[in-house]
Amino acid sequence: MSTTSQEQEIDLSQIGKSISKVFQNIINKFFDLLFFIQKKIIIVGALFILGVGLGIYLDKEPNYTSDIVVIPNFGSNEYLYDKVNLISLKLKEKDEAFFKAIGISNIKDFNSIDIQPVTGIYNFINSESQKENFELIKLMAEDGDVEKIIKDDVTSRNYYLHNINIKTTIAYDKKDLIEPILKYLQQTEYFTKLQKVYQSNLVEKVEANKLLIAQIDQIILSLTQNKNGGGVTISQDSGLSELIQKKDQLIYENQTLSIHKLEYDKVIKDQDISLNQMNTKGVNNKMKIILPFLFVSLFLLGYWFSQAYKQQKKRIQS
Repeated sequence: MSTTSQEQEIDLSQIGKSISKVFQNIINKFFDLLFFIQKKIIIVGALFILGVGLGIYLDKEPNYTSDIVVIPNFGSNEYLYDKVNLISLKLKEKDEAFFKAIGISNIKDFNSIDIQPVTGIYNFINSESQKENFELIKLMAEDGDVEKIIKDDVTSRNYYLHNINIKTTIAYDKKDLIEPILKYLQQTEYFTKLQKVYQSNLVEKVEANKLLIAQIDQIILSLTQNKNGGGVTISQDSGLSELIQKKDQLIYENQTLSIHKLEYDKVIKDQDISLNQMNTKGVNNKMKIILPFLFVSLFLLGYWFSQAYKQQKKRIQS
């Protein structure tokens, strides 16, 4: 057997012994911990029960979240944010008179309210006017990072959809919290007047489009009859295809306007409401599980630290 082979066998043997020693140390530590817990079972058990009891007590008051997805119509984005921020400020000040005036009698369990845009490039360019804004933003983005500009605090307020987030410690009825807030958001003289103008213009535009569609139908019918009668030869360039295309555009525009008609019935249109969702994010409603293990872990860690401290102190003194 060569010297190299003998050295390789020795190396493998040493590696095997080292691995075996590591596993043995792990097993020893595990049983040391097990025997220590067995020895201190009364303290460990008491800490565990204390943690469960305290966790149940803390979880007795769950956190609820309600979300209102809204559309700020008629350019009322800044107005919407100012109104929500005012409610938040009054809540921090515990201004009961303000909330009673808007129809909310219980603010003790009303924890917070804030508003954020429902982000996404398609929510930013939902309408034709917003598409023009998007072209302007592309020019503003010096490094070409459009997302960075869109997520800016000022720019992001121009999104189509926005989410009002409300946190409470009880499950409020819709009529006791959500409806008064939505009613308060409609209380604006300027945008109410603007709403009436928009609605009137919308109705006029729909009727005008219907009249144009009827006229186009008459022209198409006339051209078709002339062709069938042999009086006129309609070529591809005669304008018939353009008329049909224009009619399709008007029909699509009226469909879009019909959607706007539904949205324009309120200055701040509530699109979706999710009421009283129990907040289970993070440690919410999990304290009965977290605290027992936390207390026991802190006890074990404290014991280990005290033992290590004693050993190090003894080493220094010797």
